[in-house]
Parts: sequence; C-alpha cells; structure tokens
Amino acid sequence: MKRLGLSLAVFLTMGAFMVACDAEFAAAPPEVEKTVEDASAAGSETGGWEVWLSDQSDSVDISADNPAGTHGSRIVIYESSDILAAPPGWYAEDDPKYGPTVIEAVDVFPSAFEELGVHVRRLHGMLPQPSNHRYMNANFFGPGAGLVGIIDAEGQCEPLADGLRKCKPIQGSPEEAVKLGKALFRTTGPEGSSPSNHMSFFSPDGTKLIVANLGAKLLERIDYDAESDTFTFNKAATLDLVGGRDLTAMEAEADATLPDGSVSGEYANFQPTTTPSGALKEGPGRANNVVVCPMVSSNNRHAYVTFGGGGLFVVDITTEPMSIVAEYTNDIISVAGCGGVEGRGFMHLNAGVSASPAGADDSTFIMYRLPLDYPDGANPHTTPNVPPVVKFHEEKVLGITDETELSQRRDAHGAVASVDGRYLYQFDRIQNNAEVFDLDKVINDPDATLEEQAAAHVGTLDLTGTGHCVGEGAPFVNMLDEDYEFNDDPAPDLVDISPDGRLLVVSFRGANPITVKHAGLGSCPGFGVVTLSGDGGSTGTLTHVFRTFLPDATGTRNLSDIHAAVVRIKSKD
Repeated sequence: MKRLGLSLAVFLTMGAFMVACDAEFAAAPPEVEKTVEDASAAGSETGGWEVWLSDQSDSVDISADNPAGTHGSRIVIYESSDILAAPPGWYAEDDPKYGPTVIEAVDVFPSAFEELGVHVRRLHGMLPQPSNHRYMNANFFGPGAGLVGIIDAEGQCEPLADGLRKCKPIQGSPEEAVKLGKALFRTTGPEGSSPSNHMSFFSPDGTKLIVANLGAKLLERIDYDAESDTFTFNKAATLDLVGGRDLTAMEAEADATLPDGSVSGEYANFQPTTTPSGALKEGPGRANNVVVCPMVSSNNRHAYVTFGGGGLFVVDITTEPMSIVAEYTNDIISVAGCGGVEGRGFMHLNAGVSASPAGADDSTFIMYRLPLDYPDGANPHTTPNVPPVVKFHEEKVLGITDETELSQRRDAHGAVASVDGRYLYQFDRIQNNAEVFDLDKVINDPDATLEEQAAAHVGTLDLTGTGHCVGEGAPFVNMLDEDYEFNDDPAPDLVDISPDGRLLVVSFRGANPITVKHAGLGSCPGFGVVTLSGDGGSTGTLTHVFRTFLPDATGTRNLSDIHAAVVRIKSKD
C-alpha cells in the first residue's frame, strides 16, 4: 500500500508545471530508451531492485506545539519497475503510478525509547548487507541518540518450502512495518560524551558492521553470525579514537524485544592516547577526531577512518579492540571526507566542506588515492603518513569573507564508481553537479603535480536546467523564509548505481534541511536518476526526479530532507 504524502493544494499548485514537463519529455531520446530497456533486463536477472531513501526529518508529533515534529524519520522505498517505467520528468510522492511506499522508523523500532531511553531520530543513511542485501543498517544521527538498527527487508515475506519465501512489495502500515525490525543497538558513551552515530559500513563479506560513533569519538563493531542469523554488538572491539577514557560510563545496549540483536564482550578500558608512532591520537595533526566515515576495503580487514578535523587512521577491523595500523595528519588528508570508492586496485577518498559552522565559509573539493596493502594489527606502521598518498584533484579555499564568492564554494560528499571500476562520480552539494574522473588516468605517483593529474578529470554532470527541480509554490518557504517556487537547486548528497551500471540514483536534500544547512539547502527533496551515456558512462543526464513531501503543522514548509539514496537488490528466491 503506497502512502500519500502531497497535499491537494500543493498538487494543484504544481500541476501546471507537471503538464508542461510531461509534454516536453513525453518521448525519451533513443539513447535513454535503450538505457532503460537494458536496465530493466538487468533487474529481471535478479528479483529486481529498490531505491531506499533516508528521510531524516522529524516526522512524529507534528502539531501546533511542535510544527516541525519532535523525533522519528521516514523510510521511503521506490520499486525499480516504477522507476524504469516512468517517462523522463518529475513525480510527486503521491503519484498514483510511480509513488513510493513510506514507512515510519518508529513503527519499525517501536520499543526504542522504552528499551534504550532514546527515540529514533534523523535516519542519516541505510546500506544493504553485501552478502545478500536482505538486511539494511539504519543509522540514527540524532543528538545523543546513538542508535544503530538492523532492518530485515524480507521480514514481511511468508516462508515456503525448501527455504524459499513469498514476498510482496513492502507494506508501510504499523502492523506490517514492525515485522522489518531485526535488531536495535544503542552505542557507547564514554565519560564526558554521549553517542551519536553518523554512519556505519558493512565489510564486503557482510560479517562486520563498522560504526562511526561521531559524538563519542569511537569506532565500534557489530558482528553478524550467519549460522545463527544474529547480530552482536562486540564491546571488546571498540576502538577509542582519543584514548584514556572510561568506556563503561554508558555501555552499549540492545533492544531486548528484538532477540536477534545482543551485546557481548568487555571493553578494553582506558586505551592508549597515542598511535603506534607515539603521536597523540587527537592533538597536533589531528585536531578533532569526530569520526565521519569508516570505508572498509575489499580485503575485509582494513577501514579507512576519516575525521571531521582532518587526518586519517587505517584500522584493522578484525582485532579486539580494533587497531590502528597507519596514520595520516590533516596536512596530508583534509577535513570532513565522507566519500570512499575502491577501484582499479586502490581506495579513493574525498574531502568536503566541514559540517561544522566553519563550512559556511570554507570550500573544499579534494580527491585522494591510497593503496590497499596495509599491515595487520600486530605489525603497524610506526611512521606517520606512509605509504604516501596520491592527490589527484584539489579545489580548496578556506575562510571566505567575500559574499560574492560564497556561491562558488565546492563541497565533495557522495561518490560512487561505475560497475567496472573505471569512472568515479563525485557529487557536489553546493554546485549541483558531479565531477567525473577516469581512474585509469590517475598517475600513481605522490610527486605528480595537480597539473599532471588533470587528465583524470574527464567531465562534469550538471544536474540543473531540466526543470525537474522546481520548488513548491506559495505559501511554502525554505529555511530562509523565502519562496523557492522557481529554484533549481537539487543539492545532491549520497549516491548509488543501478545493478546494470547505467543509472545513478542520487539523493536530493530539502528546502528545510536538518543537517549541514550551509550546504544541504535544496528545492526538490527526493532523489534523481542520472542516465549514463558516452564511453562506458563518462557522461550522463538527469532524466527523472522522484520527489518527497512532509508538510509541517503550519502548512508552509516541506520538512522532507533526504540524506541518502541506496539501491537494494532483491533476492530472486
């Protein structure tokens, strides 16, 4: 059952433009038609696929007293068959043919507050478990929340003989949504801090989920056991990214109403404050170790852990506690990176505008290449900044004071690679585009100049100019209390790629963003479809926008704020 979200008044306001869009894009170009046909064929080889959106707006208790809600979040799911069938154009959330299923996160995890003392809030992102895509992590980034959930995307299926399941499209009603809850954990809060989880990332074999406990400056781990089909928060694996603290002040807990999740082990308390080189974990060279994104390599051993204040740890995720095996300072790896793409035998990381207030006048778009070959926890590197990093693109200006230059800021955030690993698509929330890099043209020499590396940048995908991202009409306003009816500001954030590699699905932020407001302000929350073309996907066009809508109590704001869009491949059995 698809939930309707767009009010009649807004639908009528936008209707004239939708007619114009339908007329303009009624016939797709032959290249686009062929792409959609090929994508449909690829989906039929599996059980199809879905796009899962993380709407981090507060969707619960929207009232006159709380016009923007108090907690909650929405999970918005689109079927690939609807995406592929839709002609180029834009589609409202309550479109009768191409609309999504909407699920309230509080309906999936109804016991969070009673069991763990905090509400689910700010669903920052979800990623599928690589082994079979049945399970999705759910990362709640609310202040002090520190919740990580596991969603069973097949929890509503009926078991059949021989291990098969009968699955219908996911239902969003509370009585059906609760069947999706697999496990829920509250992470660790050392003395003097509280947990707040930015994201978590599965190892490629699906056995470990590495948690970025940003608020507590911890790297944590949840282990998956396939034989028992259970998830266990492993306290013994917790790595203190600052050191010297009592980790037992607020210990991790599991929601006991979800028995497939539990907590085990003992913390390694009062861990060293120094790295294997003898340098302070947090101090000169790494000013602020709020952990942003731990990208796990294909060897299932190493995570590349980025920090809000810059610098990097490469961590062996298999040890207890997890262990630092290499370290980089913030003059080598810049601040706030949260894009990681492995391809052509290397890990590629970005650095973007800081999510702190400094980001309002900072501009950062940097691309790095790092090797995959690092030692294990028993034999760490004891010299900082080795092996050396290759920087193959940089646009960086800090402390902008001229207001005329603010519109030219850069912000590298979400990234994805083509299915063959050749092209890297790096999106920019502020400039509304994606820079395309040919990884075969990156020079594997840390001494190569940026001018010599320039050939790796092979193009730019512009997400504006299609007319698909016009804002709601009056009385709706954005966070600046401005009417944004004719804005064309997608504000792309995180991105994924269709199974056949021909379509990029990229989240678009909202007019009233919850987080990173200096970079996240957009005019058409939802997600866009970029249809790739050219030599192996070197170019592409924004062909579709599927828009989401959550009105506030005043009827003047669309609260929807989509932070992540991810592809989940459905099992054919």
